[in-house]
Amino acid sequence: MEEPQYQMEVLKEPMALGEVFAKSGMFPDVKSQSQAVVKILAGRELMLSPFESMASIYIVNGKLALTSKAMAGLLKKSKIYDYKIDKLTDEECTISLLKKDSEGTSEIGKSTFTFKDAAKAGLVNKDVWKSYPKNMLFARAITNLTRFYCPEVISGYYVKEELDDLDEVVTPVTSLIEVTAEGEVVNGKT
Repeated sequence: MEEPQYQMEVLKEPMALGEVFAKSGMFPDVKSQSQAVVKILAGRELMLSPFESMASIYIVNGKLALTSKAMAGLLKKSKIYDYKIDKLTDEECTISLLKKDSEGTSEIGKSTFTFKDAAKAGLVNKDVWKSYPKNMLFARAITNLTRFYCPEVISGYYVKEELDDLDEVVTPVTSLIEVTAEGEVVNGKT
């Protein structure tokens, strides 16, 4: 019998803050109090304050996504992990993941993302990649590093920059591909 009351108590603060944040107009991805509450609760699970959650978690195509800055911050706040930027230029970003233990700190992995990788993914002609290549290379390198070696830090969330890029790279299917009984591929049927 106490469970519904407990749930309401847990939601009071996020609901109140969600209303304020939604009405503020400061967060363009938030269209309602409910969306703001979802961001606040998701951030709570990652140990982010309500304002950090609103500024660092986005709703992109119905999915929650962190900014790469938030991901880097979560690694820096971690009691287990840290990272070190080995190289950061307009052409390449290499980041090492460090693990902290009672004996000190040891490197447990590396991630490199290059402008060539971005070109293969069809990203380099976008304005943000032309204007801020270092930032975008860092975003991809830190994302891969975290996802490959310590996904528990981000609880499986996407990164906003990835979803933004994906949205622009993926084009809708406009034709069907049909295969005949003989195995012949027939293209262009709409």
